[in-house]
Amino acid sequence: MQGIDRSTQANVARMEHQILDHVKQALRVTLDWKVPSVGLPRKLNSVQFTLQSFQRHLERLMDLEEQDGYMTLVFEAKPNMHFRVERLAQDHNNFRNVMRHLLPVVEALEEFQDEEFDILCREITDLLEQVDRHDTEEIDLLQEALLMDEGGEG
Repeated sequence: MQGIDRSTQANVARMEHQILDHVKQALRVTLDWKVPSVGLPRKLNSVQFTLQSFQRHLERLMDLEEQDGYMTLVFEAKPNMHFRVERLAQDHNNFRNVMRHLLPVVEALEEFQDEEFDILCREITDLLEQVDRHDTEEIDLLQEALLMDEGGEG
């Protein structure tokens, strides 16, 4: 996002966070959908579609954060917090690896593989919880790095 001011970058990232939150909620609703076995193909199709959307938005948000986003901003403002930024960047790599594993498996799943589908739904739910924890850590880091008064006056 070279050439775009920080305020615009922040607004784009905020909007992408909101979109991702909506997609996460849609994915949770789809995963929690209780269907009779005859409805399993529809649920599988919905999970496949929503997971693909989740992956696209998650990837876009992580790219925004890594490329002149908050990670660069925090590193410049508070170099002493670089370990936390690096840990969050490692989370991004882990999320990418999990998605590289999950997407092809979910897309290849057949409608009659009930047990496998249940296991994948639990894996996706675990991933969503990890992303939620990651988001909380990002917010905490941003607040500490950019909003906390360090004192020193008077």
